[in-house]
Amino acid sequence: MRGVARLASKRFAVGERGASSGSSNALGDAIDREVNEGLAYMFWGRLVALGTLAAGALLAVPLDRSGLYVVAIVAFALLNAVSFGLARNSRYATVATWLFVAVDAAVLTYIFVTPSPFAVEGWTSQLNLRLPNFLYLGVFLVSMALSYSPALVIWSGVVTIVIWNIAYCRIATRPNSIAYGSDLLNGGVSDADIIALVLDPRSVSLINLSYQTMFLVLVTVILAISVWRSRRLVRRQVAAEAQRSALSRYFSPNIVRELSSVSSGFGEPTLQTAAILFADMVGFTKISERLAPEDLVKLLKEFHARLATVAFDHGGTVDKYIGDEIMVHFGTPRPRPDDAARALSCAREMLEQIRLWNEQRVARGDYVIEVGIGVHYGEVIVGNIGDERRLEYTVLGDTVNVASRLERLTRKIGTPLAVSEDLLTAARAQSSNPASIVQGLQPDQVRFVRGRRRPIAVWYLPPTEQQQSGRGASRRQHAVPSEMEQVD
Repeated sequence: MRGVARLASKRFAVGERGASSGSSNALGDAIDREVNEGLAYMFWGRLVALGTLAAGALLAVPLDRSGLYVVAIVAFALLNAVSFGLARNSRYATVATWLFVAVDAAVLTYIFVTPSPFAVEGWTSQLNLRLPNFLYLGVFLVSMALSYSPALVIWSGVVTIVIWNIAYCRIATRPNSIAYGSDLLNGGVSDADIIALVLDPRSVSLINLSYQTMFLVLVTVILAISVWRSRRLVRRQVAAEAQRSALSRYFSPNIVRELSSVSSGFGEPTLQTAAILFADMVGFTKISERLAPEDLVKLLKEFHARLATVAFDHGGTVDKYIGDEIMVHFGTPRPRPDDAARALSCAREMLEQIRLWNEQRVARGDYVIEVGIGVHYGEVIVGNIGDERRLEYTVLGDTVNVASRLERLTRKIGTPLAVSEDLLTAARAQSSNPASIVQGLQPDQVRFVRGRRRPIAVWYLPPTEQQQSGRGASRRQHAVPSEMEQVD
């Protein structure tokens, strides 16, 4: 089940179609949420703006002259409430939103060009065109940016420009209006006549209309580009988050962070030192024989989840799951000064988690789960292995093989944990005390690993009474022979 060739493989395959579909759905959902939230921001922002305008009108102008404007502002606020309600709850939300934008622009324009009945005597619509009321159309367009929809911003700008130009030209073409444009400045008219024309209550400047139209066009274009760029940013962020989420299903958090921070991947495989840990469920063959498939999968998920959580907490990289086995390395993708100590601490915490899990299992009448852990430290080849079509991030080398054999050795000597002298030496060199990390470690004999010329010194953790009783009398307990043995 754990041949050396299988140690080099990585169970990682994601269908491009499924990933693309999931990412597209996430992007669409995120944009829809932003647009819906934007409608709410736009509604409440308008209410604040309208309330400010109403308060300013009441404070600056007597009520007998500002009352009509306040009533118009209240009516406009109610119109916005209706529009917002239809946009949030109607099946024709898009149509309702776009329709009421046109209605809003028309109402605002009508208010701005129509003289108040309470205005001073002789006040005309032509004079209304000279007031700064027009600037509030710009505020109206700015509020549309809160919708987070470039199309809605462009639509708002277009209908506002068209409606304002229609209203302006209707006033300019009235029989009592005196419209003038740039031809007034071409000569033939004295300065005094120009001033008199400009000050005439019936005069309408087409030059101002061109400036106002250009202003609305520029505001619309700038806002549309800004909203479009914001949506692009959201798309990038959602796509990056979706990618990280997908990667986190297959890689450890430190690998995901590394992949997210570089654009060229990990590059060519390199030689470095690392600690390798293998953990395996003891007696898995017999367990799988008596469990239904769905119960077996549930057991494996819980087993792997507990061990992987411990590995992540200690900064380890979960390389792969091989049946009931988990392979973890420490020092990848970047070495750290306490790799060996973290690997040893991780092994101890894994044993503790399995002990706590067994207490829960025994309390509900389930059988005890045993685990065997082997840990070694040394040089490994780490990086992307494979071809251009399928790359796998993994570690290879003698250190990996020895760690796997140490895990298998735990069954032979009846211990839950077997580690190499090299690991303990590295931990001491990293200013850590192995005896304080895992209390009770004892030296075993020097053992040969099959296919390896140099022997390896082994340390082991004697099993507890619970583990001894769980293993049963049929299993040979630890004994130190007088000569070296071979580890298969």
